[in-house]
Amino acid sequence: MKGWKINIIVLLLACGFAFGCDTKPSFVVASFEVDQTSWDSLFVRVDFASVNRLSVATPVIPETRVYTVFGSNFDTLYVGDQPSIPIPDRQLEHREALRVEVCAHFEGQSACDQRIVYASPKKVGADYVVDFPLDPPAFQKGFIELASTLYRQIYGTEDWELIRKPSGKPLSVVVYGEGAPTDYVRIPINRSETTFDLSRFEGYRNVRYQIQSALMDADSAVVFFELHAETGSQSPLVASERFVLRSKSEEERYGEVQQLVELAGAQILDMVEGRFGSQRAYVFINEWRYEALQKQYSAEFELHWQGAFRSRWSDLSGQLLIRADGTEGTFMYLRGSENAEDVWLDKVKQNIIELEPLFDQTDLNTNRKRN
Repeated sequence: MKGWKINIIVLLLACGFAFGCDTKPSFVVASFEVDQTSWDSLFVRVDFASVNRLSVATPVIPETRVYTVFGSNFDTLYVGDQPSIPIPDRQLEHREALRVEVCAHFEGQSACDQRIVYASPKKVGADYVVDFPLDPPAFQKGFIELASTLYRQIYGTEDWELIRKPSGKPLSVVVYGEGAPTDYVRIPINRSETTFDLSRFEGYRNVRYQIQSALMDADSAVVFFELHAETGSQSPLVASERFVLRSKSEEERYGEVQQLVELAGAQILDMVEGRFGSQRAYVFINEWRYEALQKQYSAEFELHWQGAFRSRWSDLSGQLLIRADGTEGTFMYLRGSENAEDVWLDKVKQNIIELEPLFDQTDLNTNRKRN
């Protein structure tokens, strides 16, 4: 009997160490759910309980309760005691995390819990026009015209609705050369019309190097102007413009190769015309290309000429390969009329000839001997 009493005392001491002298039940949040009824409203369902030391929970109604909603920057969006909560979603960032907190008091104890929900997906749209370059061949200055709008996804659908115009979001244009997106210039956009000079922004030297290298290698450089919007922690692409820059325009290149072909034709004509010269002559370019790396033109052309005294017309075709400065030119004979073929074999005697530098030559019909 004495031993049984000692065991009871030991058990009481153990309970005292395990649970303390205070045997008051704990006040807890038993369940907590947040229903997102729309992007603009939440409904909170929460139950509380009193739990004794044997873990038996008894539902209770707290004396007070407070609902609080915090934005991602811990700014307070709502404080109140009503479970139906309005949310200013139109002012929130794309998929911004919202912290919903409930705190309640019961018999001198408090209990709190939190859940995370998210604001609506948002995107920026824009009517976006870039005029570049305004200063060829410097390739520095341009003009941007922009009208932005903000959309959010309609709750429960894949469709979008306009919620603000202009978007009110920070915008910037990222400029970079093709193949080098990490070397860029960022232009902040603060108004609907922006005139810019790339040389005034950080990163311009790298962009200029990319442009100049591409022009040297391929006679053209591709430059992208990407419009980005700051929406929360993201910077999504809104729109993009692509420009192909050339040190000379296609029209300028054609004018240059036309001049070279005419001068080459005049030099070839000197080799094939008769003793009395020619009365009329012209060239016709069939196809041409500019090889930027070698800075040279390749052109297949026809040379037509009429001898003196209204004699018959002759023609021949060949391939011209020559540097843009008119030097290191070669002409390869391809075919000709019967008369031109005979003259070529008789006077020139070889299919490929080297040309003298062209820019001290006359054109086809200057100083030609005429009848």
